Amino acid sequence: MERALWQLCVERVAKERFRQDAVGFLGRFALEEAEVRMIVEFDVAGLQAAGVNPMLTMGFWQELAPDRNMSLYKQRLGATDEHSAGFSAALKG
Repeated sequence: MERALWQLCVERVAKERFRQDAVGFLGRFALEEAEVRMIVEFDVAGLQAAGVNPMLTMGFWQELAPDRNMSLYKQRLGATDEHSAGFSAALKG
């Protein structure tokens, strides 16, 4: 997963292919169906729980999420109040 996300963060062609056909692009990698789903659905909490580096999930979000709003990113990680909504690439429970 990290290799796929890294490419999506740094390679313009990879970003374009992902935007055109996300599942098709991810077919190049040895990913399980659940892993593909997490990436396609921008499930950053699931990706981090699966061991993906938080800085990589944040970069992926900032590069390709349909709504790149960082408040939404933090909500997806579980931020529920002002204290936990502070800037962080990862929120620990």
